[in-house]
Amino acid sequence: MKNKILAVIGGTIALFGLGYLIYVVLEFHAMNGPGTEAIQADLNVPAIITMEVLYAVLLVIIYDRWAQIKTFSTGAQAGFIIGAFLGGLPALELFATTSDLTDIPGVLTGAATFAIRFAFAGGIVGWFLGRD
Repeated sequence: MKNKILAVIGGTIALFGLGYLIYVVLEFHAMNGPGTEAIQADLNVPAIITMEVLYAVLLVIIYDRWAQIKTFSTGAQAGFIIGAFLGGLPALELFATTSDLTDIPGVLTGAATFAIRFAFAGGIVGWFLGRD
């Protein structure tokens, strides 16, 4: 149980830290179309932290119950794939259903940024789950 809690905490810190670096410091965004100025608002940090905790819990459940992932490298590989889907699919949905919120480079950016974040967080989660 202790390893699972540490895995959630480590995954949350990794997701939030890389998210801050990628989205705030480096300013990479999946929504980069001309209509995004109308919908951008101030960051709701408590909601972002809650989201990152839930993402980390999702990784812990998948890794511990179904995938039996217990190493950093295996966790990073699985996290990369999971993150690419979690980032790319909503961006692709925005591209398919709106006229000016994102474009194909935005879809690829969404998939890539999530893949990177989840690869690192997934590695940390896997490492914590494998500790004795």
